[in-house]
Amino acid sequence: MNINRIIFAIEDCISTLSRYSVSAFFPDYCDLHTVIGLDQQDRERRPWLKAPYIATTKQGYYLSVFEISGALKEMDENPDLTAPGTLESLITALAERMNTAYKNTGHKISFVFERDPERGRDEIEAMLLPQRKSIARTGILLQDVLDEKVTTLTPWLVRERCWLTVWSSEELLSRTDRKDHQTRIRKLAEHAPPARFAQDPWRWTLSALKIRHDAFLDTLEQALTHDSDGLLVRLMDIHEVGREIRRQLERNSTPAVWQPHLPEDARPAGWRQGEDTSVFHAPSLNLQLFTTQPETHGSLIKAGDLWHGMVAITLPPQNLRTFNQLVRDVPRAIPWRIRMDLMPGGMKALGVKKTLLTYSSFISPLRPMYDSVMMLNDINKHDPVCIMTIVATTWGNSREVCTRNQALLKSALEGWGVCGTTTTFGDPRRTWVNTVLAASHGSGPVPLYPPLSHALSLFPLNRAGSVWRGQGNLMMHTEDGSAWEVALASSQQNKHTELTPGAPGLGKSVLINALSEIQIASAQKNLPFIAYIDKGFSAQGLVQLIRDSLPEQRKDEAVGIILSNDPEHTRNLFDVMYGAKKPATPEKNFMVSVLCALCVDTGTGQPCNPGDTRQIISNLVDLAFREYGENNPRLYRAGTEPLVDLALEESGIAEQHDAGWWNAATWFEIRDMLHMAGNIPAAQRAHYQAMPLLAEMSALLGQPSIRDVFGTVQRDNSAELLLDYIRRALVQGHSDYPMMSGCTRFMLSPDTRVVAVDLNNVAGDKTPAGRLRTGIMYLLAGQIAGGDFVLPQYQEEIRKNLDPRYHEVIFRRIEQLDQEVKTKVYDELHNAKGINFIWEALDTQELEQRKFGIRTVLSTQLLQDYPPAVLKSANTLWLLRYRPDEIPFLRDNFGVPEVTLRRFLKMPEGAAPDGSGVPVLAVFRVKNGTLARILKFTLGPLELWALNSSPKDSALRRALTQELGSLRARQILAENFPRGSATSLIEHRARTHDSENVIHDLAAELIRKQGYHL
Repeated sequence: MNINRIIFAIEDCISTLSRYSVSAFFPDYCDLHTVIGLDQQDRERRPWLKAPYIATTKQGYYLSVFEISGALKEMDENPDLTAPGTLESLITALAERMNTAYKNTGHKISFVFERDPERGRDEIEAMLLPQRKSIARTGILLQDVLDEKVTTLTPWLVRERCWLTVWSSEELLSRTDRKDHQTRIRKLAEHAPPARFAQDPWRWTLSALKIRHDAFLDTLEQALTHDSDGLLVRLMDIHEVGREIRRQLERNSTPAVWQPHLPEDARPAGWRQGEDTSVFHAPSLNLQLFTTQPETHGSLIKAGDLWHGMVAITLPPQNLRTFNQLVRDVPRAIPWRIRMDLMPGGMKALGVKKTLLTYSSFISPLRPMYDSVMMLNDINKHDPVCIMTIVATTWGNSREVCTRNQALLKSALEGWGVCGTTTTFGDPRRTWVNTVLAASHGSGPVPLYPPLSHALSLFPLNRAGSVWRGQGNLMMHTEDGSAWEVALASSQQNKHTELTPGAPGLGKSVLINALSEIQIASAQKNLPFIAYIDKGFSAQGLVQLIRDSLPEQRKDEAVGIILSNDPEHTRNLFDVMYGAKKPATPEKNFMVSVLCALCVDTGTGQPCNPGDTRQIISNLVDLAFREYGENNPRLYRAGTEPLVDLALEESGIAEQHDAGWWNAATWFEIRDMLHMAGNIPAAQRAHYQAMPLLAEMSALLGQPSIRDVFGTVQRDNSAELLLDYIRRALVQGHSDYPMMSGCTRFMLSPDTRVVAVDLNNVAGDKTPAGRLRTGIMYLLAGQIAGGDFVLPQYQEEIRKNLDPRYHEVIFRRIEQLDQEVKTKVYDELHNAKGINFIWEALDTQELEQRKFGIRTVLSTQLLQDYPPAVLKSANTLWLLRYRPDEIPFLRDNFGVPEVTLRRFLKMPEGAAPDGSGVPVLAVFRVKNGTLARILKFTLGPLELWALNSSPKDSALRRALTQELGSLRARQILAENFPRGSATSLIEHRARTHDSENVIHDLAAELIRKQGYHL
């Protein structure tokens, strides 16, 4: 026993000596020293860089770091597949680009990958910070919704980051270049004042090395992006790199805005010591980054309040497995980081072993080693053999937690293709530093010797990437928890057309409403302009949520309208801009579209003689406004509009003219007088009375200007005159659509910015004629809710034609519209399926709205409901489900990988039972390429109960709202049904309870349960 103690003591002494004989001063473990400043060419090639991107080490290596945000699309990981879009094709392309560089020494790369579930909350908090500032500016009370997002999403989020570090050494240069550089530095050093602890960029500036370093950076960047079909890669500046190194060393104490001082940032600080001028310069990078003093406890490290444990791979995977498989093997709750260094010169490092084995290969136990080395020698001829080290680390708040995490990480690594590992190190601090991003050129303790292509296959090349990291306003997450941000209507996309197909019950309407709510929470100063056209009351919950969040005097900013075919909801088809006498171009286009729709043959889905009909209708609209705006404007008659009569009396205008003048006065003149008197509501009513009406159109078709040109044109395949057919269609339209046939009675407040128009009570049935009716209602509702969204693009036309007295009122609204992204949502569009003319009108709107800053969302039940033209023009898909026979279309037209499409169909539909959210296949056409990922969309109970549109849940919400108000009703439902639905309970009670109204009984029970807490 005593002998064992002596032996253990001797081992501890040897271990201690090996640890502290290398370096006792922790900053010496970091070899970063200074930077190479940006030159003119750097600023021209990379104008976004504000700081140098090349650091230098004490050994003279040049270092740069790429942030690897991930892959645009999921790549098929089957090693037998080499087609474009597969992981093997990317690895092959990368190996081919690197082959030449890795035949000789001089370059080195290192991938660092980190996952930290404890920082998931930071991800969502950082994304929501602009939204918290936004709701403070806009005055909308959505703090509880934002707080709930944090609480709901935090358990499912993991902060995931990946970096690629690139080193270039002087070995790349000729001996003459190196000698000349040393001579120049010695001459400069003779005249330079001493600065022992300062950065001295002049000592390391070597243009020949920078040229080779930049060339290798370009090679890697082009290979990784793989013609916009690979990874999202961004070159980082040294400020960012230094902040990340410091954060990895001191995770809980590094400020988010901290950055190292570089030569251009330096300000004199401290007192000069003798001849040393260090105080006038920026301190060496290692002194700024390595400011902690970690303690060694066995093979563990304690830095600050965290314990760190390391695991190094000693034997490479016997069976090659991808990095994604390792991520799946490591439990999600464990924080970890892995660094994989890859250097050329594998056969050179094995040279001595190869020579010895050549002479001893006849010894049987050594023969397998000889065969392995010779096999590598043969491979090296076409696939360079490299030196690779792999070291991972994990951490915890206590030694016990760290040890547990280390054991789990070790187990996962050993199962990654059957690897050998170790957790014992002579110098744990050195091993820990070798897991940190770019801190040291040194590598892990155990070298491996894989061929280049094999080494690349182990790297994290197939992680989910988003172009909106750090810039999004919608937080989603991948299946393994990686935070994935989306920015709605961002500049990363050239247009903003979104399609949302999904069968009922999958959460389609909830998704659309949530996206609109995010836009509201992300507004700049006022609520955004949102026009929501719906059938089935899906958007009314969103409107109520917004109204409940606004103060009483601002509730008109969000309005929900349920259209009805009665006089109170009359909206004249021929209304034009307030103050105008004829329509602007977009207003005329709308009128022509609706009138043509009235002439549609339901058998074909198109108007008869489409070209001739559109010409006639266009001329008819011009004639109507010429007739009632210039030649024979409509005369004012007292008693027609009581509000106008009252305004004239109260303002004294009625006494300013005699009876003869009033008998000849037009509504336009009344409008102008009331406007100048400042009574805008009454002037608006007078304006409505001056407009042409649908009932007058059939008579105008008999005017010579139309009859002389088109009087003899016949319908295709019919002897009926086309004018007679159009007249008959317009008369029928006047009869069928009273809500758009009279003078406008329905007015929106000028302050209204969010409008939801529901068509449930005016839509048609499933017959062709009913679908046409529904389509016309969609066009009308779109004009009511967002017809003025395009006006900013017609400012010059409006300024030229509009009476200057109305400029202030009109252009105030146009300026507001011009400054913001507008949103138009058309939900349940399958109700207009088969009426091609309606879809063509929507498609035309959508194509034109790209340049008007309008985000358009078109929602239906099936992907096949969309016409081909709409599908081809869309640049965002939110897919909740699709049919197997639609896979080829999605693959060929949107570039979605087939492996992703087939895997998504195998996933369960709807919300996950564990509360992680609804699976969504999100496809985005962005400037970099096409993003396509299976994501989880997660909402909290408050949002779900506000936005849920399922029949039973909506009925329960309405029952509670009638008794308690919408805000308290949502709170009670969220407390009692945190998954956002009570459908299962309602259905269970309907089967088992003898009740006439289960929903009302459940609502009463919930109210009684609150007791005095109502």
